[in-house]
Amino acid sequence: MNKEKQSEMREMLQQLVRDFGLLQRDGSDCCGITVTQSHIVYELQKSPAISLQTLAQKLVMDTGMLSKQVNKLVEMELLSRTADPKDRRYVLLALTDTGEEKADEIAGQMLQYIGNIFQFIEPAKHDQVMESMSLLLSAMRQNGGNGSCAT
Repeated sequence: MNKEKQSEMREMLQQLVRDFGLLQRDGSDCCGITVTQSHIVYELQKSPAISLQTLAQKLVMDTGMLSKQVNKLVEMELLSRTADPKDRRYVLLALTDTGEEKADEIAGQMLQYIGNIFQFIEPAKHDQVMESMSLLLSAMRQNGGNGSCAT
């Protein structure tokens, strides 16, 4: 890929990050919680009863920063901590019933948001968009953030 195309791709990625609100991780609300907290809720809905370390790996976050967010969610009664039955030194995180409701609320809003976006893309191109996003995500994961000051 030549430098002009690389610059064009950078511009598109920068705009995608801005438009999706990813620069406002702790400053913006998502259904009454921060965007970072909504990512935590999302991951715990997909993988209930996981450790803080596993969650940190999934979110690519420092455990110290993640722990502060988890504490806030526990205070809001959206998450619970329980001792790991296999190793009492570890704590497992899970959504409470209220946390499940919050996760469902966020999921509904995200599905509506994505549906609204796809209204502006002709239906014949929906699969192409999905395939392109999948290819880009796969390549980014293979690269592992190497060479980017943004990761």
